[in-house]
Amino acid sequence: MNLLSKFREIYFNKESLSEEDMRVSRNISVYEGCTARSILTLTSGAFLIGFAKYLGASNEQSGIIAAIPVLAGIVTVFSPIILEKLESRKLLTCIMCFIGRLMMGLMILIPFISPHKTVRVQLLIWIFLIANLVLIFTIPYVQMWQLNITPERIRGSYYGKRESIILATVTVVTLLMGQVLDKLEQLGHQFTGFIVLYAFVIVMAFVNVVMLSKIKEPVNPLLESRVSIKNLFTLPTKNKNFMKITFITVLWNLGYQIAFPFTSVYMVSTLQLRYGLVTAMAVLASITSVVSVRFWGKIADKKSWIYIMKLMIILQILSFVTWFFINADTVYILMPIAHILGGAAISGVNISVNNLQYSYSPADNKTVYMGFSSAVNGIIGFVGTLIGSFFIKVTNTIGVSPAGFSIGNMQLLFLTAVLVLTVSILSISKFRINNA
Repeated sequence: MNLLSKFREIYFNKESLSEEDMRVSRNISVYEGCTARSILTLTSGAFLIGFAKYLGASNEQSGIIAAIPVLAGIVTVFSPIILEKLESRKLLTCIMCFIGRLMMGLMILIPFISPHKTVRVQLLIWIFLIANLVLIFTIPYVQMWQLNITPERIRGSYYGKRESIILATVTVVTLLMGQVLDKLEQLGHQFTGFIVLYAFVIVMAFVNVVMLSKIKEPVNPLLESRVSIKNLFTLPTKNKNFMKITFITVLWNLGYQIAFPFTSVYMVSTLQLRYGLVTAMAVLASITSVVSVRFWGKIADKKSWIYIMKLMIILQILSFVTWFFINADTVYILMPIAHILGGAAISGVNISVNNLQYSYSPADNKTVYMGFSSAVNGIIGFVGTLIGSFFIKVTNTIGVSPAGFSIGNMQLLFLTAVLVLTVSILSISKFRINNA
């Protein structure tokens, strides 16, 4: 078999997959997920904030940078225009995933490009934005690809095992990398620590594209109807029930994104916690998410997804209230509680949003409706972060200590998010919509 034939066999499959093909592909998908999630974790959260601060970013700039993936979600509204016209989507998906993840690793070259802080921060913003746009463009199809190789009868058990393995792998990777960064920073070699981290990301980007290429792609039947740019916006807005659901998720995103991107900033910049501790807290939140998600699903079966959405907003309010009381004296007691509450809340929000969007969108053109919702929520979520950034900037000199308890502008931001989320849950309660 020559190289061209092998290339076509890998990326342009024309035959239906056997049970064995799908079984092997599912196994490979687990390893692919480990590399993809490791890259995502190492290029976000405290690691990203630490690198941004090293390049010279301010607290408000760091929060905006952390929220860039939310803004990049707007690109998903356009992916159906291209992807649904292709019978074989694997090659384009692999190329875009590789480019996006490689760009994440190549951010380490920024300090070598310019010595000026302003230029460095601008380069970080643009490279990180472009990388996320490229990656997120592929997410709708990657999710469908995984579903198509997993029969419905085993999806629950398969995804449970897959998530457990991925979580365990990412836990080890993040904790080890956190220790590496801490040790090198203590020795006065902070930049060397970032070189190790981003070099690992680059290696994982190559491993990931190999794994992704080994996953076989089922044949994608082309739909007779064509998705137009006009339909991307007109179809969802004409559906009243779907727009109500979109409004609910918008309210959540606005309140959540005002403060959440700044939690990492608060830990790294204000509290000056070690990466090892910060990553341990992130792992705690992830474990809570995995453990609690099945419980939320059972409650949703008995109640409704709207009910779960409201319950999760209450949990997130409690999480932000806890963040408000976290300072140098209370951090080791309250920070685990804040992460547990936040991890439980986000897991319930994710499944409720997905199910609400899916349930209240018509059978035809679901990708259009889902893409529209992702785009709107991406824009509103990023606006929320801009509001949070502006708040931090104008309250930079504010700081009080009632009864000896220190309160800074970051803590006031968490309190502001609590107020916005409280308004959102009151608004949701007034909706008259059938249970999903």
